[in-house]
Amino acid sequence: MISRIFGYFEEGFLNLLITMMTLLVFAEVIARFFFNSGFLWIQELTLTLSGWFVLFGMSYGVKVGAHIGVDVFTKSLAPLPRKLTALLASFICLVYCAMFLKGSWDYLSQMYQTGVPMEDINFPAMLLQQLDADFAWEKLRIDVEDGAVPIWMSQSILIIGFSMLAWRFVELFIAILYGRATGFHLADEAKDSMHLLDDDQTDDSDDTTEQKNSNKNNKVE
Repeated sequence: MISRIFGYFEEGFLNLLITMMTLLVFAEVIARFFFNSGFLWIQELTLTLSGWFVLFGMSYGVKVGAHIGVDVFTKSLAPLPRKLTALLASFICLVYCAMFLKGSWDYLSQMYQTGVPMEDINFPAMLLQQLDADFAWEKLRIDVEDGAVPIWMSQSILIIGFSMLAWRFVELFIAILYGRATGFHLADEAKDSMHLLDDDQTDDSDDTTEQKNSNKNNKVE
């Protein structure tokens, strides 16, 4: 139940990120081509949102089977070796997440200690006026006089994204262990392409049938 609710949250948040990036890029294009101007903060914010989209979407991709992989070898194995292989692969993925979490923590800790700000994205002036200068710097590493968003905040998705990904791999490991899953649910591009081809052929066939029926009706008249 919790996993399903969290999946809905992931999907909604990813749709929100896509909408925001689309609107920002659209506004930037309109400003450049029609008003010969631009917004530097839009470029940096779009890049930041793109990073959030990718790193936040990793765990959702595991849930819905959107990641691409090669499973020719595992499909040829007997049930027990296939299960052991899937468990080993899940464990390796967890080690991968742990390594990135460690590196992300070290990086963000350094960014927090030094208080390095982003270049073009600032907090709203109204918000800065409500903050105590000492508290803002000592706890949040926000310089109220400069107003720039600290890098540790904008790139905190490194910790969030890989934590969520690790959680999905733990879920998958447990599901494989107890026989609720046989392995990774991977995207099948060839199968999807064949479905698209079948749909196109079906549409063409329907159009041909409608044309023939139309010709027959014209002849009768």
